[in-house]
Order: sequence, then structure tokens, then C-alpha cells
Amino acid sequence: MDEKTEIMIALGIAIGVNCIPCFDHLYSRSREIKLDEDEIRAIAEIAGKVKNGASIFMKNTIAEALGDTPTAEQPCCSQSTSSCC
Repeated sequence: MDEKTEIMIALGIAIGVNCIPCFDHLYSRSREIKLDEDEIRAIAEIAGKVKNGASIFMKNTIAEALGDTPTAEQPCCSQSTSSCC
């Protein structure tokens, strides 16, 4: 795997797991290898969608475990054209 791809993946993971020290380090590295702002924004957007989808699934799983009806639509499984990732 090339360095650019590795840093892009790691940056998305850092954002997805809310690791600020990881993000800070990888953001610096991403600038060193000349990732542009649009690429970094796209990575952040994708990571945010994945994180949001995971949060929705967790909320619904807890609701189901408690015998409640899930309240949030699971975007990855819906019939719409949007998805969490």
C-alpha cells in the first residue's frame, strides 16, 4: 500500500474513533504528503457517515434489548439511496 493511501485510511479511522491525538498526528502527515483540503474534507465526511451509522445501530440495538421499538432509521439497510457509508 502506498503512503498516501495508508495515511488516508488511518486519518479516516482516527476521525471515526474520535482519537484527537491520532488525528492531529495524521493531519500533519497528510499535509506533508500534500493531501489537499478537499481530500481531507472527503475523508472526514466518509468517517462521519460511518460513525453516525454505527451510532444509529447501537441506539436501535439498545432499544430492541429493552423491548422498545427502534426509533432511528438504519441508513445502511434502508431502501433509500443514501447510506451510512
